[in-house]
Amino acid sequence: MLFLHPDLDAAAAALSPLRAAAARVGAPDPVAALRQIDCSPQAIRDSACTLSTGRDVLVTARLEFERGAHLAERRWGGEPAAHFRARADELDVHYRQAAEVAARTAAVGLDLADLLDRLARQAAAQVVRTAQTAAPATDGILAGEHTAEAAYVVRTACTAITEGVSRGVATITEATSYLDPFTTPVLPG
Repeated sequence: MLFLHPDLDAAAAALSPLRAAAARVGAPDPVAALRQIDCSPQAIRDSACTLSTGRDVLVTARLEFERGAHLAERRWGGEPAAHFRARADELDVHYRQAAEVAARTAAVGLDLADLLDRLARQAAAQVVRTAQTAAPATDGILAGEHTAEAAYVVRTACTAITEGVSRGVATITEATSYLDPFTTPVLPG
């Protein structure tokens, strides 16, 4: 039951007693709620770095192509050279656009990774605090002292965790609306 994010993984381990008590009193599973916000910011950062490297490859390829095009133009003349130049210029535009989008996408990827990392860390810290607050009631239920008050505290803690995670998911949804432009292909199909 490992989580991708190390802080969420540690939080899930800390939620084990509360989770067991929740099952006994019919409260929402706090670990299941935590799964909704699980992420791997490092994987996103790695992808952004790979994309940045790909952008560098595009820039290098564009420069090499341009050098080859100039060399070919000098050796040709007339209408074939003009036609070739026009087509080479079109391709150059595509290279530039692809490189620019790759650079922007890499930057957005890094921003997204930071956002997800921050939200996961905040959620982990909050759920651990909530579980600690409910620890006496949790321990009581697990020890067989099933009082209405203890059950209420456990249910309230689990509900608070579920709602807190839901707010985090909503924040992610709102904050990532800036990704919409990236759903349009750079080059026409």
